[in-house]
Amino acid sequence: MEELARIQIDTTASGVVARISGEVDISNVGPIRRRLTDSVTPSSPGLVVDVSETSYLDSSGVYLLFELARALDGRGQQMCVVAPPTAPSTRVLLITGFDRVVPMTSTLEDATTKIGAAAPT
Repeated sequence: MEELARIQIDTTASGVVARISGEVDISNVGPIRRRLTDSVTPSSPGLVVDVSETSYLDSSGVYLLFELARALDGRGQQMCVVAPPTAPSTRVLLITGFDRVVPMTSTLEDATTKIGAAAPT
């Protein structure tokens, strides 16, 4: 059986960058949550979640992103989501009002700049 989602995680000076491709739904949101949560250390400025290649994002995936943003904020860390206008998951995030709560950008470069700029000096 082929996995629904693939996650690539990179640690940069600006924070942790997680690229999610494939589908995020109730069947795999638990392991995705653990992987993303475990990737952000207390010393990291924050997390960039790139959903540019996420072909499907259901309500459990949207809730996961809200939950991560809230948890990171509670630790004094930032989160930004990369969701270009042409990405299938962008429409879902906009419909739910996610963009009014958590910063979203169209490019990875903009997101890492936002997280890096928010990092304490």
